Amino acid sequence: MKNNIVLKGIPVAQNKQEFIIGKVKINELFQFTKFTERVIIGYDENDLPIYNQHIQRKVETSRVNKIADFLIYDKDATFPTNIVLGVPIQVIREQKSNGDLIEIQLIDNVFDEIQKSKYKEDANIYVTIIDGQHRIKGIEIAINTLEIEIEKIQNIVEKDIELLSKLKKKQDRLRDLLDIELVVSFFIDKSLEYQAMIFSTINRTQKRVSQDLVYSLFGLSTNDTPYKTALEVTLALNSHSKSPFFKRIKLYGGNYKRGESPPLSQATMIKSIVALISESLRDSEKDKYRKRKDLKIRTNNKFLPFRRFYANNEDFKISDCLFYYYNSIQSIIKINDKSLWDYDGISKPENILQSTVGYEALLKILVDILKYENISEFNSDVFSPFVNKIKDVPFNDSSLFPMSTKGKNVLYNTLSLLIYPVLPDGSLDNRAEILENLKAEL
Repeated sequence: MKNNIVLKGIPVAQNKQEFIIGKVKINELFQFTKFTERVIIGYDENDLPIYNQHIQRKVETSRVNKIADFLIYDKDATFPTNIVLGVPIQVIREQKSNGDLIEIQLIDNVFDEIQKSKYKEDANIYVTIIDGQHRIKGIEIAINTLEIEIEKIQNIVEKDIELLSKLKKKQDRLRDLLDIELVVSFFIDKSLEYQAMIFSTINRTQKRVSQDLVYSLFGLSTNDTPYKTALEVTLALNSHSKSPFFKRIKLYGGNYKRGESPPLSQATMIKSIVALISESLRDSEKDKYRKRKDLKIRTNNKFLPFRRFYANNEDFKISDCLFYYYNSIQSIIKINDKSLWDYDGISKPENILQSTVGYEALLKILVDILKYENISEFNSDVFSPFVNKIKDVPFNDSSLFPMSTKGKNVLYNTLSLLIYPVLPDGSLDNRAEILENLKAEL
């Protein structure tokens, strides 16, 4: 289904967090989102949604019906407060600035799935209603009620001419309702934890909302979870002035000041940390309901260096490990005393270390180091011997290390061969062959 709807809004900054404020007509809103009880917890390698199998978001029927009646019978009905929507980065086709406005185009599949939802219960609703689900459901019921009543009157209007006036009133009411403009806040690429935080923040100013309710609505646990740990580590690394990730992580994935774009998104950082705790993305959902100590029990042999720290209540070791490893990268890999890691977030990235794929390639090397070395404590010197082996690599050669998936693989294999010319575990080693094939494709 081709759709020309463009979401437009003004970027707003509050306490270093950013979102977009705009307006959307009701008849447009229901083309790309609707109320659903299902909770998306993440996306798989094909960018298809993964759902929470334990939690469904519910609404209060009485509250929804009051909103529907309000819209049907009150010709002056208004919604001055904003609806809060979460837009995953996976469904954004294009996002650009147009003067002071941000314009967002969604992929066709968003609109196609909304159409499917009319006859298919498990259709994917990609744009999440973070706050305002009662209003959205109430609006939906009001529209359906008016449509049904109009159809009934149309079927008998020829037999009772007096019904024409009633029909016109209901048609006018439906038309006015569909044209209502809603104030909408768009949060781009936000984790489930942040969605819960926003919901809690908005609602606690109106009435007391327990954390149990917040976490139940969003499929989160009030206990420790790998996602919560990953979020805390991400925020700590981004906020510490001496951290190699200081202001390097785009917390909401939205637009900062014009021209400013930190290279790492919050979602990328969190996902990469969780992937080193849980055995798979699907298992990370199950891990939300497990005690930490239960994660010591393994179902496969995949090496997960952060799982042990998490299971032993040593979250600080996760942040320490990332801090000191990437700090070694930052302090050792230089040209003319300028670190190749450093990036101002404004100018065009000059080398692969200033990109997401560079971070990911270095993280794979870190996993190898932790796998082959007996490192249980972290300090400023522990990773230096390994980083010194790669300090002469021409990281700024964009023809050898393009900022792409292929460039990431070339970088990883290049660094791996320098740090471990022979794999310590004696496993089959075809890294050199892989590297040569990758270089030939560049």
